[in-house]
Amino acid sequence: MQNAEIIAELLHLEEYDPVNHKSLCPFHREDTPSFIYNPKTYSYHCFGACHKNYDILDAYIATGKTFIEAVQELFAKAKIQYGFGEAGVKTLHQYRYPKDVPESDNELVLEYLETRKISAATAEAFGVREDNGAVAFRYFDCNDVLTMVKYRPARKLEKGEHKAWCQQDADTRPLLYNMHRVNPTETLLITEGEMDAMAVYEAGFTNVVSIPFGAGNTHWIEENWAFLEQFDSIIIGADNDEAGKTMTKEVIPRLGAWRCKFIDIPRIITDQRGKERVVKDFNEILYYQGKEAVLNLIANAQDSPVPSVEDFSDIDDVELEQIEGVYTGITALDKELMRLFFGTLTVVSGYPGSGKSSFLYQLICNALDQNVKTWVFSREFPDWMAKNWILHILAGPHNTHEYVNQYGAVYHNVSPAAKDAINDHYRERLYIYKDEFSNKIDDLMHSMEDVVRKYGVKFLILDNLMTIDIGANSDSENQKQTEAINSLIHFSAKYNVATILVCHPRKVQNTQLNMGMYDVAGSSNIINLAHRAIGLRRLPEDDPDGANVMVTVLKDRMRGRANFKLKLYYDVGTRRFYTTQDEYEHQYEWDTFTYSDRIEAPAFRIPDELPWNPANERMG
Repeated sequence: MQNAEIIAELLHLEEYDPVNHKSLCPFHREDTPSFIYNPKTYSYHCFGACHKNYDILDAYIATGKTFIEAVQELFAKAKIQYGFGEAGVKTLHQYRYPKDVPESDNELVLEYLETRKISAATAEAFGVREDNGAVAFRYFDCNDVLTMVKYRPARKLEKGEHKAWCQQDADTRPLLYNMHRVNPTETLLITEGEMDAMAVYEAGFTNVVSIPFGAGNTHWIEENWAFLEQFDSIIIGADNDEAGKTMTKEVIPRLGAWRCKFIDIPRIITDQRGKERVVKDFNEILYYQGKEAVLNLIANAQDSPVPSVEDFSDIDDVELEQIEGVYTGITALDKELMRLFFGTLTVVSGYPGSGKSSFLYQLICNALDQNVKTWVFSREFPDWMAKNWILHILAGPHNTHEYVNQYGAVYHNVSPAAKDAINDHYRERLYIYKDEFSNKIDDLMHSMEDVVRKYGVKFLILDNLMTIDIGANSDSENQKQTEAINSLIHFSAKYNVATILVCHPRKVQNTQLNMGMYDVAGSSNIINLAHRAIGLRRLPEDDPDGANVMVTVLKDRMRGRANFKLKLYYDVGTRRFYTTQDEYEHQYEWDTFTYSDRIEAPAFRIPDELPWNPANERMG
């Protein structure tokens, strides 16, 4: 029996022509057969309203099989022997798998789902069960292993009531609901909730999943990365509220705009009785307008717009205060810069001994506490030294202790308890590019793109340009540097991230001279093209304020300013920059202990008025 005949039999096709393998489409109403088998793709295609593709795996899945079971059935039909070693195997060590929900008549759940126009057949296909008066959504991984159980009341929610919860005494993973029952060779539709996924399935589009924990939580991308990479085509079907629109904007570039479409669910629709209704999701479209309305939305999913152009009238008028970014943690500097904005490239430079590393790593620490995931490339320090530096800054004066070795050398260590707490608290927030990996610009950009898309990284630091292989020779160095800067600017804008590039200054005899815009070594385009440039230089030991370093904002295209100067104090033990006692003693997020003692900042004198330009104004 051929594929076409097997699919026709499983689908119970109407007005089926066995010679031309043609029938009425089973997924929407029509009078003229438009559902035709293509022997080149081994699948049927609807040339009518819904444009659906359907192959033999889809047909087997429609009978209640998971994807693995469908493949096993196909192999058995073709008499091909193949092992499915991980099917049904629990692969997560030390993971507390949930207890399965016992089968029952599901009467209460089925009655509730019926009020939302979802049939018992769809509920059965999704394996929905009833548990103590609640709908139990059973999440399976791609090995057909029950990995999470999520609940919601089997009735209309009351105001202020919890909408959903997960099984107690079991762990959770941000898996995609119904992922074990979709065909990776077909278009995948991602919805915002389990009910929406079932509504889409009810309408006839079966290759559908939903995200687990709401539009604001995108951890499902990294958790299901390998699964998602299989699909050539993905449709995002989020709700039409602000959270759903934000989700759509964020996930499309991470999943790949070239393969993504999105559905713009209308806010106001006319129901089947001619009455206007306000709706927000697929389930409400199904309820008020029926199955064909859902399929029409899917069939008319919009392509991601051409990324190279934007209509002037559609451009949002955004004020700087509205743009998100990373605060430096230095109050006076944040007053001047506002923040290191997402979508921009900042160049940082400084003479030897000016504290570039401490400045950069302090930026990282502050980004982590703002819940901004960070990626770092550095050939200045090996991985372990970079971590040690960051540990000191995060630990602060209360958790960093001074020691003297047998030769009288003074050094500082972070307490073991603080190290453990820091490691636990900041896990999966900071990613350091491995020392043994290539320093070619293309390889670095690939790593940056991967962590942005997979892990949701928003802050990236490259330290420094001289250690990056940009593929230049003596004749093309300036050109290659310009290309590298343009690539980083494009990357920052495309993924809406803040990127820092460290560049060394030109060699001068006196490193205590003021640093100017064009004291950065290399092409003048390094500074010309960057959105911002910041320079650091060490102050003389007899500085009247006892300060250690001068930081200068050499250029600020975002605010149209330049030459802002600020003196910073530096503590060797904690490797922190500060301008006030509070900044010196600042407790990062991991450290919730209340200290009774106060450790005075090791500065000669912290002035009452901070030396920022153009006037000494206090922060409100």
